Amino acid sequence: MSTAQQTAANAPAGKEGIMIQSRITALYERLSKDDIRQGDSVSIENQKQMLEGYAARNGFRNIRHFCDDGVTGTVFDRPGLNAMVEEVKAGNVSTVIIKDQSRIGRDVVEIGLLKRTFEEHNVRFIAAEDGLDTANGFDIMSIFRDVINEYYVAETSKKIKAVFKSRMENGKRCSGAIPYGYIRNNGDTQDLLIDEEAAIVVRRIFQSVIEGKGVNDIARMLMNEQVPIPSEHWKRIGMEVRAPRYNDPYAWTPTTVAYIISKPEYKGTVVLGKTRNATYKGKKKAVKTPPDEWYVFENALPPIVDSETWDNAQRLKKTVRRPPKCDDAPNPLTGLLYCHDCGSKLSHRRAKNAQGYRENSYCCARFRGVTRLCSLHYISTRNVEKLILAAIRRISRYAIDYEADFNERIREASALRQENAVKENRKLLAQSKRRYTEFDTLTIPMLNEFINKMGRTRSG
Repeated sequence: MSTAQQTAANAPAGKEGIMIQSRITALYERLSKDDIRQGDSVSIENQKQMLEGYAARNGFRNIRHFCDDGVTGTVFDRPGLNAMVEEVKAGNVSTVIIKDQSRIGRDVVEIGLLKRTFEEHNVRFIAAEDGLDTANGFDIMSIFRDVINEYYVAETSKKIKAVFKSRMENGKRCSGAIPYGYIRNNGDTQDLLIDEEAAIVVRRIFQSVIEGKGVNDIARMLMNEQVPIPSEHWKRIGMEVRAPRYNDPYAWTPTTVAYIISKPEYKGTVVLGKTRNATYKGKKKAVKTPPDEWYVFENALPPIVDSETWDNAQRLKKTVRRPPKCDDAPNPLTGLLYCHDCGSKLSHRRAKNAQGYRENSYCCARFRGVTRLCSLHYISTRNVEKLILAAIRRISRYAIDYEADFNERIREASALRQENAVKENRKLLAQSKRRYTEFDTLTIPMLNEFINKMGRTRSG
C-alpha cells in the first residue's frame, strides 16, 4: 500500500473523517529485563525513534507514546498498556503501532483478547517490522508469530530453570538474599560469614524458645529492648534492604521471629529448591516443592547455633505453652516430657485446692482427654527437676571418671544416628526412583500413541 493510500485509510473523508483525524495514533513500546541482553536495538529510545519515523513516513499524525520499561511480555497488567487500552475503549485511538508483535506481549490468549478489543473499537493495529496491518485484512502469519513469541518465553524459562537446577545441585544459591545473621565475604553471595552483631540476636531468640517463650513474647522482648529489626540492621551496616519501607525500626513481629527460628541455615545447613514458580506466564507465584525434591547440604555455612539447639527449637515451637494463672511464664519442661506407655506428650497442669494453687505437675495428655486412652502417669514438676538434676550429675561424674569410655560412647551414638540418617535417605531415594519409573510407565505409551495418531491424521 502506498503512502497516500495508507494516509487515506488512516483519515477517511467527511464528518467521520474529521472525528477520526482528531483521534490519536498510539505508539507503544515495551522493554523487559531479558530484552536488555539483546543490546540497544530493542531499547525504549530506539523503539520510540523507529516508531516516530514510521509514523512520519506513512502520514500518521497526533502521535502519543505509551511505554512499559522493564516489564515482561507475559504480564498484561502494565501501566503503559493499561493506559493505552483505556484510551482505546474511550474511543480516543485510531491506530496502534508497535515495533513487532512481541512488544505487545508474549501470551497467545491475552494477545487474542487485546486484538479483539482493537477490532471492537475500530482501531487499526500495525506491527511495523512484522508487516502486520489490519487495514490489509486478516493475516494468518500473525497468529504463528504470536505462538512463536510465547514459545520463546517458554524455552527461555526452561533454560533458566535448568541453570538454576544445575547451580542448586552444586550447592550454589540462586538468590542474592542472605539470612539475617550473615554477611557476604567481599560481596560474594556464595561465601557467607557470621555477622556477630546480628548473630547475638539470633542466639537469644533460640535460647528464649528453649526457655519456654513463645514468638509473641520474644518479639515483645526485642521491641522493648529497642533491638533493630533485620531491615534496620542491614541499613545501618550498609547492606541492601529487602523491605525498605517500615515505620518503626524496632517493631519486631511474631512472624519475623518464627521465620528466623525455622531457618536451617542457622545450624549450618543450606536447603535449596524449596519453592518453584508455578508458571512462566503472568505474575510468578511460588509454590512449595515436596521435601524429596529439595537440595540439602550439611555444614555448608558456619553455624550460629548448634544442631541440638536448632532441633529442640523446632520441636518446642510446635508446643503450645500457656502460662499458668499464678506464674509469669510457661513451665520450661513443657513439650519435653513424654509418656512411657503411649508416647504422647505429658501435659502440664496445676491442681487447685482450698488453700489455692498447690505443687504443679505433669500427667499424660491422653489421660486428660475425654476418652481416657491412657492412665494418669502423674508426676510433680519438683520430682521431675530432681530426676533431671540427678541424671546430669551422674553423667557428669561418669564423664570425669571415665573420659575415654564416655567419648567412645558419644562417638558410637553419633555414628548410629548418622547410619539411621543414611538409611532414611536411601529409602527416600528408592521411593523417588519408583515414582519416576511409574511416571515413565504411564506417560511414554500415551505419548507414543499420541505421536502415532498425529502421524495417521497427517497421512490421511
